[in-house]
Amino acid sequence: MHSDYIKLASALLTSFVLTYMFIPSIIKVANIKHLFDTPGERKSHYGVIPTLGGVAIFGGFMIAFCLFASFDLRTHEMKFILAALCFTFMLGAKDDIVELVASKKFIGQIFAACIIVILGEVRITSLYGLFGVSYINEFVSIVLSVVTIIFIINAFNIIDGINLLAGSISILMSVAFGVWFYYYGFFDYAILAAAMSGAVFAFLKYNYTPAKIFMGDSGSLSIGLLAAVLAIQFIEKNEMVLHNGSSDGVEIIAAPAMAIAILIIPLFDTLRAFTLRILNKKSPFLADRNHIHHRLIDLGFSHITATYILIAVNLLFIIVVYFLQSWGNLYLMLFELGLAMMLTFLLFSFKVKKKMNTRKAEPSMQFSLEMDAR
Repeated sequence: MHSDYIKLASALLTSFVLTYMFIPSIIKVANIKHLFDTPGERKSHYGVIPTLGGVAIFGGFMIAFCLFASFDLRTHEMKFILAALCFTFMLGAKDDIVELVASKKFIGQIFAACIIVILGEVRITSLYGLFGVSYINEFVSIVLSVVTIIFIINAFNIIDGINLLAGSISILMSVAFGVWFYYYGFFDYAILAAAMSGAVFAFLKYNYTPAKIFMGDSGSLSIGLLAAVLAIQFIEKNEMVLHNGSSDGVEIIAAPAMAIAILIIPLFDTLRAFTLRILNKKSPFLADRNHIHHRLIDLGFSHITATYILIAVNLLFIIVVYFLQSWGNLYLMLFELGLAMMLTFLLFSFKVKKKMNTRKAEPSMQFSLEMDAR
């Protein structure tokens, strides 16, 4: 047990240090090669800021995870998870450099999801009695799992719209899932969560005001894939724990609802955005500026404050769902949806006093303009 603590801490520290060391070189190369995210109508920044922060996150994570994970027989699926992660990272990196069309990105996401679900057999098999269904057949399980993975990948890509937000949500998510995995002895998944936390935490140092780099699609797509894996495995492993009667007094009897609570900010914002686009007869993958974090910025909140608000809301959902588990998954999910809709309605009921083109750029947005000028 003591050695497990050391490995867990070592994975977190190693990924942090490596990512922290990688980023300055990546910023330098990005400036030389002009690999920037440029301002635009739907963007929340005003300067050209280097992307490819995901390269450092991926590198720090992969090295730390491979060093400290046990790769035992209980996690035979891990090689397929890492293969899908490498593919997703390359897909995102290419999009950061040459900007892929949405259809190609979508096909790539399907391919990565199929590696995990079909070859790795990481899939949702239990619905915990939701709609009177406990276990689902293999075909439905595969389809549901692939759709879930693709949805979560895009959810993290969507919330990567302001400084700190995607990184902060990913740390909250990895800590929440990681603590559970460690407590119940699923060590490699705890290491995965720890390594991701360390890498993203180091990235936040450079993404904090004034932002020096963005994680780009190479980061957000990779993090989204890992978040999907952790969420699915949390649901599945928790069902196994409950079935074996080894919950040790700390039970999560509504794991699907809890997984949604942990990922509520990216999941609900994506569901809302996709629904509005479809109702307006637009592609659900068509980027716009109609997201919750954009609304907070338009109301005058800084990127930091907006992130703090959304993290606080995310924590509220987790706490509430934990203490209301006796309601069951169906009622909890309806409650989560209703509460999220109510809070969003309240947010959008406030009027924006200033238009986007009259807002003053934050100091955090002007760093890369100065870099480019030099």
